Amino acid sequence: MLRDINDSELTFGGKVVVFGGDFRQVLPVVRKGTRQEHVNANLVSSYLWPTLIKFHLTENMRARLDPIFSEYVLELGNGMPPITVDETIKILDGMLIPYEDDCTSLDHLIDAVFHDIHEYSINISAMMNRAILTPKNSYVNEINALLIHRFSGELKRYYSFDEAIDTSEQSIMEDFLNTLTPNFLPPHELLLKINCPIMLLRNINPSEGLCNGTRLICLAFDQNVIDAKIAIGHHSGKRVFIPRIPFLPNVDENSGFPFK
Repeated sequence: MLRDINDSELTFGGKVVVFGGDFRQVLPVVRKGTRQEHVNANLVSSYLWPTLIKFHLTENMRARLDPIFSEYVLELGNGMPPITVDETIKILDGMLIPYEDDCTSLDHLIDAVFHDIHEYSINISAMMNRAILTPKNSYVNEINALLIHRFSGELKRYYSFDEAIDTSEQSIMEDFLNTLTPNFLPPHELLLKINCPIMLLRNINPSEGLCNGTRLICLAFDQNVIDAKIAIGHHSGKRVFIPRIPFLPNVDENSGFPFK
């Protein structure tokens, strides 16, 4: 991306990137060169920030439960063959998803990360520790839809009520507004099932544990309320109710068209 923006073939487009601290505490930096280089997103992420990146980490948390990965990171850091040869790094086969086609490879990725998703309704904690990282929100919605259909139980659909600020434009703009998903807002069609995990995208009541990023488990659904239980943190186990809430996205986040 930076090479394209800066019209340069230099690494990171010629931008200076400084990683502070022990780089082994950071997820590997992966350059995607061809469609065949699809990587298990649960294990590898890309950091392409043209700025100073500072990490306050003193311990590799994954090393506790994954000695093979820990040894791999140490050998990589020391430049030991066959992990590193002529500045080329070999990624472990267990960290890769071979590319066949978009649909098939995505199915393989989901299977590798979540295994038997039907079992999670009786073992919620196992699912809360698994995730697929994506570079774009549109991919999040696509993968979430695939996952929720694999999840056991009856599907619940919530639709947003999108309203133009200028009410005279509502009749001609409503369908268009439904296609917009500004940052930090759920999609127009939100698909949920009982026992599926969800994450808050706004601070609703921080003192009660309802903050941006709080993960919850769905218990029941009403027309305008989600009955849920907080899954992590000091308020773990607390039952809460998430109502419909009006939002006014920033104009620059929705193609310059103000709506609620």
